[in-house]
Amino acid sequence: MADQQDVVETTTPEVSETVMASYSADDLAKAREQEKAKLYPQMEKMKEELASLKKAKEEEEARKQAKAAERAAKEAERIAEKQNKQKEQQEKELKFKDLLKKKEQEFESKLEAERLERERAIALLEMERKFQDVQNYRQSRLEQERDNIVPELIDLIQGNSQDEIEQSINLLKEKSASISQSVQQAMQSARQQQVGARVTAPASGPLDNDSDQQIATPDSIRDMSLADYAKQRAKLLGSAASNRGQGLFG
Repeated sequence: MADQQDVVETTTPEVSETVMASYSADDLAKAREQEKAKLYPQMEKMKEELASLKKAKEEEEARKQAKAAERAAKEAERIAEKQNKQKEQQEKELKFKDLLKKKEQEFESKLEAERLERERAIALLEMERKFQDVQNYRQSRLEQERDNIVPELIDLIQGNSQDEIEQSINLLKEKSASISQSVQQAMQSARQQQVGARVTAPASGPLDNDSDQQIATPDSIRDMSLADYAKQRAKLLGSAASNRGQGLFG
């Protein structure tokens, strides 16, 4: 049958029609079936090849996509790592700046405390110098006027400046002169009356009854009068005044 089919296919159209006329319909159906049977494996093979090609293409595409996704993931990881490093660096810089600012504040506070302490010491030294100057002047004038003031009044010379000391001296000299005159008059009167008279010095009491003055604050040292300073001197100078007696710095 195959040979007959080959003969049919190689004949001319006119001969084919004559030859095909000698075959029955069954023969033709069988021939077609045979042809289909021959072509079917080829078609299946082609389908398999197409499917294989399609699968290979899909696998290749999948591999490309997988590689692209892997590259994207690595890039994202690299960017994230870079951002983390930048964030860590920024945090370190912020911590350093905060620490530096804190240290600067502590240093400034320490400098301010030291400055206030120096100013307090300078103010106290200046006040002590003035006090000692006045005391030295008082002692010098006391020795000079000792013969002009009665002994009971000599220690009452006082003042917070040279002018005040001079005023005190003049007042005590006047009082001394008045006392001397009164004594002389009394003695003369006694002689005349032959009656003894007893001369007594006027009573004197403490001039300062303030036994407990509050210690001045450091800020008010410069504004103190020498009278206030003299009252509070022992407390201000502490043991320096009682042990040395020469002022704050010996």
